Amino acid sequence: MKATLATALAGLLAAATLIAPAVSATPFQRDVFVRDNVSDVGNEPSTGSIYYSPDIKVCSTPVPCAVSQNPVVGVNNYVFVTLRRKPGGIGTVDGSLHLYRSNLGGGTAWPGGWTYIGTAGSTVPVSGTTVMITWPGWNVPGPAHFCLLARWVSNADPMTFAEGANTQQNAQRNNNIAWRNVDSVRVRPFEPVRVPYTIGNPERTDARQNLVLEQPRPFAGTITFDLGQELTARWKAAGGRATGVKQVGETQFQVVDPKARFDNLTLKADERVQTALTFETAEETGPAELHVRQTDAQGTDLGGAQYLINEKD
Repeated sequence: MKATLATALAGLLAAATLIAPAVSATPFQRDVFVRDNVSDVGNEPSTGSIYYSPDIKVCSTPVPCAVSQNPVVGVNNYVFVTLRRKPGGIGTVDGSLHLYRSNLGGGTAWPGGWTYIGTAGSTVPVSGTTVMITWPGWNVPGPAHFCLLARWVSNADPMTFAEGANTQQNAQRNNNIAWRNVDSVRVRPFEPVRVPYTIGNPERTDARQNLVLEQPRPFAGTITFDLGQELTARWKAAGGRATGVKQVGETQFQVVDPKARFDNLTLKADERVQTALTFETAEETGPAELHVRQTDAQGTDLGGAQYLINEKD
C-alpha cells in the first residue's frame, strides 16, 4: 500500500513538472513583439539588455534611416518602431503603438517618469510592419539624448504581466514594451564633452542601488563621473564602496577600468538625481562604447544608457 501510494505521488509530481507556466498571454499565432535586443525572439520574460532596443530608431526625416540618430531639439523628429510577428503567425493583428520619452538615465518609474509623445494605429501582418510616429519639436527637450519607450496596446494581444512602477521589469516581462536609450558623443582633442545621466529610483520606498559602468570598446581618452555633492555624501555615509574608479575631485571620479561600479547609492522614494559624465582626450580617438546601468540591491537591472563615442555616421 505504501509503495503504491509513493508511486502514485511520484507520478503526480512528475506530471506536475511537465506543466509549464504560460509564456505569453497571447497565442503565438497572434503575438506581436518589439525586440529588447538583437537576440530577442519575443519570449517573456526576455533576457539580455533591455534599454537599447534595435527596433526603435530616431530619424531626422520621415524617411527611415539606416542607423538611429540623436534627436534634434526644437524641430520635428521621426521615430520608427518595428512590430514583429512570431513564426507561424496567422492573419492580422490590430492595435495601436504609444510612444513616450523621459530624461536621460535609468530607473525611470512608470507612468509618472514618462512624457507622452504620440500614438499610431496599426494592423500588423504576419510579416510584421514598421510604424512611424512624429516627435514634435516642442516635445524634444535638450541637451543630449533621451529614453524612448514604445508600448504596443491591442485587445487581441494584451500584456502578459500587469505593468508596475519598474519600467525595466515591465519591458523585460512584456514583449509589447521596448525601451531605447542611446547617446552619440563626439569627443575632439582638448574639447571636453559633458553629458547628463539621471539616476532614478522607480520604487515608492527609499532604496540602495549600484551603478555599473562597462566599456565593451574602451575609450582611449578619460571618462570622469560626477556624482554631485548630495549623492557623494550619501554614498560615503553608506561605506563609500567602489571599484574601477579613482577620485579626482570632491565629487568627481575617473573611470580607470573597463568594468567599474559604485555600490550602495542611497536614493529616496521616486527620486531622480542628475549626475554627469565628462569625456575628454588629448588626441584623436577611434570608436568606443560605454554602458551605464543601475541595479538594485539584489542585482536586478533597473535600466541605463549606452554611449557611442566617436561612432562613425
